[in-house]
Amino acid sequence: MWPDNETEIDFLNFTSVADTVAEIIVQANKRPVSIGVSGAWGVGKSSMIKLIRTSLNKHNSDPSKYLFVEFNAWLYQGYDDVRAALLEIIADALKAEADKRQTGVEKATELLKRIDWLRLVKLSAGTAAAAALGLPPVGLLGEIFRLGTGVALGTADEKLLEGTGDTIDNSVAETKGFIRPKEHTSPPKEIHAIRELFEKTLEELGVTLVVLIDDLDRCLPETTISTLEAIRLFLFLKNTAFVIAADNEMIKHAVRKHFEGVDDTHVTNYFDKLIQVPIRVPPLGTQEVRAYLMLLFVESSSLGS
Repeated sequence: MWPDNETEIDFLNFTSVADTVAEIIVQANKRPVSIGVSGAWGVGKSSMIKLIRTSLNKHNSDPSKYLFVEFNAWLYQGYDDVRAALLEIIADALKAEADKRQTGVEKATELLKRIDWLRLVKLSAGTAAAAALGLPPVGLLGEIFRLGTGVALGTADEKLLEGTGDTIDNSVAETKGFIRPKEHTSPPKEIHAIRELFEKTLEELGVTLVVLIDDLDRCLPETTISTLEAIRLFLFLKNTAFVIAADNEMIKHAVRKHFEGVDDTHVTNYFDKLIQVPIRVPPLGTQEVRAYLMLLFVESSSLGS
């Protein structure tokens, strides 16, 4: 059996499509662009993402002009807030690049702090909402809540109390990065500041950020919409290019589920506002599949050498 993994080796003649996407990004010349790479499951979208990155590097004589961030939303589903995870990964990549180039470090650091602040707001909001609904909070704050409840009711045993110190220490460690000096701020102000800092950081670094989003159509509707909302925060800012690989029909299904009651016109408009340039991965015919299997056989056998 051959593993069904993405590859940078083009056995399906996808290079011409990848070259087209790369050329669009190059020709944008720092202007914002969003490209949708669409196709059904198993058609080779993940491999196309790899080929686009390779092609973009070939099109450009100076690789330092582009900073790549690859994000697989499916990996974070159920383990983290996907929206916050994407923002943090982008901010971490900018901070690492700023440290390497020794320029834009202050702005990149501030950007990361502001995204941490948004994470703290989300954490606090989740705890408050749980309390309002009569539900126990989750995470480390939930552990503290349960410890406090056990003590109040007299049901806390010695083993539970022994964990109190560790729980509090872990809570402090988890939220330490989120805490910032007292400021008069709000989520709208923070979002505006994040967009400004993001754009200024890219300008100071002199790079175009290319964000490659994969496996979005494998996610549940809530995760899909969260990722698209996070993309929208950075979308259409200078020095950015977003390449989103997903099955259009699955994305539209997620939009319908999230915005119940909307008609197909609104669903299409929502997607079209995010994607400027739609590109479809060509479906494989019988001959292409046969040729692909033969090439895989040759690659894995002694004939390849």
